[in-house]
Amino acid sequence: MLFLAEEKGHNLLRDFLAISTWQSLTAIIIFISLQIGLWFFLKKYKFAFMYRVILGMSIGLIFGIILQSIIGFPGSDSFEEISKPENKFYWIYELNIWASFFKNIFINGVYLLTVPIVFIAIFKITSKPGETGLGRITVKGIILLLFNVAIMFTITFFLGLLFKVGLGFELSSDSSVTGKDNVPLPQIIWDYIPNNFVGALAKNSIIPVMVVGALAGGSVKILSKRKHVEMEAIRKAMNTGWDVIMSILMTFMKIMPLAVMSMITVSITSRPIGSLVSIGKVIGVGYLGVVIALGLLTFEIFLSGIRPGAWWKKAWKPLVQGFSTQSSNASLPIAMDTLTQEMKVNGKASNTIQPISTTMGLIACAGVQSGLATSILWTGTETGSAVHNMGLFTFFIMALFVTIIASLGIAGVPGTATVVTVGVLGGIGFGGYAGSVLQVIAPLDGLFDMGRTGANVVGGVAVATIVGKSEGLIEEGSDLLSEKGIAHQKVILENKKNKDDYLNTINSLKSSALKELKNKELTTEQRKDINNKLKSDIKKEKDTFKSKK
Repeated sequence: MLFLAEEKGHNLLRDFLAISTWQSLTAIIIFISLQIGLWFFLKKYKFAFMYRVILGMSIGLIFGIILQSIIGFPGSDSFEEISKPENKFYWIYELNIWASFFKNIFINGVYLLTVPIVFIAIFKITSKPGETGLGRITVKGIILLLFNVAIMFTITFFLGLLFKVGLGFELSSDSSVTGKDNVPLPQIIWDYIPNNFVGALAKNSIIPVMVVGALAGGSVKILSKRKHVEMEAIRKAMNTGWDVIMSILMTFMKIMPLAVMSMITVSITSRPIGSLVSIGKVIGVGYLGVVIALGLLTFEIFLSGIRPGAWWKKAWKPLVQGFSTQSSNASLPIAMDTLTQEMKVNGKASNTIQPISTTMGLIACAGVQSGLATSILWTGTETGSAVHNMGLFTFFIMALFVTIIASLGIAGVPGTATVVTVGVLGGIGFGGYAGSVLQVIAPLDGLFDMGRTGANVVGGVAVATIVGKSEGLIEEGSDLLSEKGIAHQKVILENKKNKDDYLNTINSLKSSALKELKNKELTTEQRKDINNKLKSDIKKEKDTFKSKK
């Protein structure tokens, strides 16, 4: 009987246990021992969650760099077929299978909660009687997200020109390169409307889930006028469901330090760090763009009147989550929880803007990535080429415009940054160069993606906070504002509510008058009386509204 021996290409140690060499066995034992040691250390010593996560990240980083030094910091060629047993670094591949254990449990757990969290959050907002201003908040959030994309594209593009990031690379046009084409704005919008209720919830596409949640919540709000008791029971059930989901999330958060350790180790050991020699300047400019993006967000927080230090004390958690998981969707539950529970930003802002920020207006995956890619194209091609014949100003303006559109229409799919790059270069007429440009970035794109995703997540948190403050939605108990600032938030909220109530009353008066005027039996004098009464009622409401200011 053959047990451990190979038969017809199969090997139990390799294919089932993923431990086929003494190197992988040794590395796996050391890694598991470190994780067990970290777990018992954290159980014994209680300190701030932030430092627990940083400790896990540091251990993973050090362990990964040590392994890279053992294998000699190889280039990208050595990693191309690392998953094949004959590859000399196959033991690293086996280690990463085991190292991904807590990483995948944590990410899968968070993904499991993403859809119910978004659905219930949007349902709670839209089903609440008397809730107004959601449309205004959404528009504000989208405008600020796109503004940040435009700013970071501009900064990164000119940084790339300054450092000549494409110089020395042979860029050529290859028409065989394919990607997702840019689509018209109307199609972007109708694609966000789900055509299958269950299908929308079964996928990790956030905006369709928001649409379903808004439709369900809006319907409950409308039905509350006729079936108040039944609809109130549904709202209470959703509130209970929210508490249960948050409890499950906290359970997964307990293993986050171990998960972060796993994520960093896998990220370091599965990438050709040796490629830094040849493309270090490119990744350096990319990360410089990411750092500037974080600085821009901090500056916007400061300008909005929020305490930057207090804000960052809370915002670090979604930043680390995005950096480690390389997924805005996987970071969404933690980002929303940070906004509502720790920063005390009302759910009207946090639960609306943060989900949108995972799908459109990504400050780094759209702004920084596109700026870097287009600057590589410009500096990597010669004067007199088709690219340069366009002229720098025209090239920049077209690329900026297409980037903003692409950040609406292409984000939210697997490989977002790559798809955006192909879409932007294709949108300005140079899609054939996409393959060459991506080859420059690709060797270390995984490491670059960590920074990009972290910035994307924090970008959503910043925009939700800023818009929330502008709407008076920073609640009592938040340390983002002074006591005077919190008091002013109440004034802003009251003014917004009065304005919304005033507009709703005016619309109701106009609607009632219009219904009366549709009566064909009315005389001219009666119609005149209705119009005069409408004008009088509107004037009274206007005077009442002004007196409340």
